[in-house]
Amino acid sequence: MTTRLLIATIAKWAGRVTALLLFLFWGAFFIEHLSEWFLRGGGQYPPPRVWVGQALHFVILAGLALMLKWDRLGTMVMLAGTIAFLSWIRMPTFPIFSLINLVPVACFTVYWLARRS
Repeated sequence: MTTRLLIATIAKWAGRVTALLLFLFWGAFFIEHLSEWFLRGGGQYPPPRVWVGQALHFVILAGLALMLKWDRLGTMVMLAGTIAFLSWIRMPTFPIFSLINLVPVACFTVYWLARRS
């Protein structure tokens, strides 16, 4: 096994593992927000902005899940979802913790570049 192939293999699996860990991390927030907004009693539903936010959060989760099998498609879906979600929530300060989503993207980029060379 050449060094380049070894680096590509390690980067691919590092991307998959970090995508799985992020799926579990952001999935916990997703479930918590579902229970907070959608499962409370009284028949009151959240405003439409919350529905859209939850849908965009789901897109992020879908992208992370897709990364486990289809790294390029998953990366595109996750990045689109992350950008749309961060644009939608319009926090006064940029949520730096969201940059953690770039970790599997960086791993897959190393994988793609090492495999291509």
